[in-house]
Amino acid sequence: MRDAARKRTVLFVGLIVVVVLAGAGFWFHWGWQGPLPSAVPAFDGDSHLLKATDVFATLDTPIRAGKNAVWCASFLSAWKTLETDLAKGPISLQGSPQLAASLNAATDPRAQIPPESLYVAAGWNQKGIIAQISDDLKRRFPAKARPTFPGIRPDSFVAYAYLEVSLKFSIPYFQNRKPMVFSDSGGKKTELTSFGVGEEDAYAYFKLRGQPKVLFKTADKLNISRAAECVLDLDCNSQPNQIVLALTEPRASLAATLAAVEEQVASAKPVADSGNLGPNDVLLVPDIVWRISHRFDELEGREFTNTALKGQRMDVAQQDIQFCLNRGGAELKSEAKTFFRPIPTYYVFDRPFLLYMKKRGSAQPYFVMWVDNVELFGKWPT
Repeated sequence: MRDAARKRTVLFVGLIVVVVLAGAGFWFHWGWQGPLPSAVPAFDGDSHLLKATDVFATLDTPIRAGKNAVWCASFLSAWKTLETDLAKGPISLQGSPQLAASLNAATDPRAQIPPESLYVAAGWNQKGIIAQISDDLKRRFPAKARPTFPGIRPDSFVAYAYLEVSLKFSIPYFQNRKPMVFSDSGGKKTELTSFGVGEEDAYAYFKLRGQPKVLFKTADKLNISRAAECVLDLDCNSQPNQIVLALTEPRASLAATLAAVEEQVASAKPVADSGNLGPNDVLLVPDIVWRISHRFDELEGREFTNTALKGQRMDVAQQDIQFCLNRGGAELKSEAKTFFRPIPTYYVFDRPFLLYMKKRGSAQPYFVMWVDNVELFGKWPT
């Protein structure tokens, strides 16, 4: 097991140090109402402490049964910046690790991310890259703590990426006052905190009901009021970013699962009322708050074989990700009720699902998470 100090501090060793660091933060602003779930992350630490969650560098990595899977474009963005700015071509490492080949083959995500959300840089320490990164981040992301590189030598270089997205729902959802019972892929049930539009909110809040958009759905054959599969845009008016949730079966990889969901959306028949929630439909989504620091060990300690990087070594390949998803804002005011009673549809994300974020209209997301279990979820207080 790695030394516990690695959770907080990156140690640089050797005569020549190469660092590929990436960070990401995704925030959905909120204001709690009713019984409050904890705002403390369900997990905050080094990924080696996780038992049921994997962090991927590329979308084509196979999903393991019973595991959550997390991918963020920040590390790939740092890798591609290293390719273009310093290596002047695909990265080549001693021993030809498969992960390096997968990163080289992956589509460059940088053009698919809103430019105001992404910062990337690569350069030599002796030419002032660390001061440049610090100054640039201070200007563009004033609240972001400056990255530190303790012990780094002058004859080293850094590739760095920082991705920050803060999406505030146009109208905040309600905090669910009852526990959501989530069933993971193994059938284990856990009570979670959640948000959305509940049964008690029927025939009201029509502006809120017009916020999410149903992009695809199929009914459960045993319970026609429950969506067997569905794809929802949680705020169809959000710009420039979009967050999508999909109740679906996992495929071999995040890329394959994402492609299947996008195909469902593309082939879906138009939904009544422009895909908005009906007057007594129910939408419930688990609260998600976590922070993960992950090291791609299979890349570390290897020498570069690129001509432009000869004599250098990949010492640290690290990605830190923070993610928060909850109800999304201030208190919501009531609207008038009506009194017709269609059969409701329940869009309840109480079993494994896919979550992804992308620039609206973009073909490629910058964050994807397959949710299999509750390791990263807020539990209902007991």
